[in-house]
Amino acid sequence: MAKKKGRGRPTNPNSKSGKIRALLRSDLTVAQIAKKTGATVALVYNVKAKASGAKKKKRASAGKKRGPGRPRKAKGMDALGGILAAVQSAEKDRVRMRAALEKISAIIQNAI
Repeated sequence: MAKKKGRGRPTNPNSKSGKIRALLRSDLTVAQIAKKTGATVALVYNVKAKASGAKKKKRASAGKKRGPGRPRKAKGMDALGGILAAVQSAEKDRVRMRAALEKISAIIQNAI
């Protein structure tokens, strides 16, 4: 089987990352490696993660990002169907409120 060709730049053992990779094989702590190489602890952790073959996590909403104030898409409903449903709901609410108002009016008339 053919060997896979590497992607990107070849690793340089004389670079800061190369030195970190070499020291990660020893039993030094991350803080000790950072101090020895003059790097930050975060860089040591990043090099360690890359060396272990860890992949970046994708965001749950990758490709579905919405801007601020942008409404959500209606599920299973087209625009006209949504408008029709809103009008029907408003009409039901109006009928209920009218009935309640008539009951209140009748109670007030009986009290007077």
